[in-house]
Order: sequence, then structure tokens, then C-alpha cells
Amino acid sequence: MPTELPAADFSFIYETGQREISESGVPAASAWAAKYGCGPRRQPKEIVDTKAGYVYDGSRQNPPNPAWGLLPAPGKAHVMAYENCKDGRVVADVVRLDKGHTEGLEPNITEELVLLMLSAKGGKLQQAR
Repeated sequence: MPTELPAADFSFIYETGQREISESGVPAASAWAAKYGCGPRRQPKEIVDTKAGYVYDGSRQNPPNPAWGLLPAPGKAHVMAYENCKDGRVVADVVRLDKGHTEGLEPNITEELVLLMLSAKGGKLQQAR
């Protein structure tokens, strides 16, 4: 496991299912946020989905393993983005509530992740155009 962040500059969006991390949740501080001089992490923005995700691992359902992921179902996620990161970088933590690793990203949560990605400053390839 690396002990320091990579030297390259890029935005960092961490997404996880609540059941695949410890009960303490995501850390209160982020090394990525510190690297980019971000302000405080915003209060969780709740994203609600009434539709289940589409991609999941049905091969590990007998017996079910909640940390790995159950069958897809509607759900909620908390999106916690850090404010005012240097150079337009995006640093965020996304926790899908009552979900494991493979339960499928629900449509609204997927859309929110894409919007976060699109809000980030473009990289070297985009700037070369």
C-alpha cells in the first residue's frame, strides 16, 4: 500500500458502498484535499434513486455477502465534496448507503458522479486541444 500520494495532479473522487467499509465510515480528513488546499468537506448531499443499478455480481449470492454486494435495489448515497480545491481540482467522497461493493451504481448516483467528473479542470490531453 502506498504511503504517499502520487506526484501527478488529478482530481480524486472516492466512491464506496457503506457495507464494504468500517463502521467509522470514510475518514474525516482527506490527504487529497490537503494536497490541493481544499476548504472543508461539505455536508452530505443526499442523492436518492428509485431504480436499481444495472451491473452487479450475481455469482456470489448463495450465500449472500453484504460487504461484496447483494442484488441491485433502489438506494441513497451521500456525496461529500471538498470546497475550493486548487487549480479547479475535484476531491469528493461518495458513500452509497446500505450497499456493498458490487450492487450496481443506480442511475441518479451515476449521473452525480459524472457531473462531479465534468466539473473538474481538464487534464493535459484536454488542454492540448
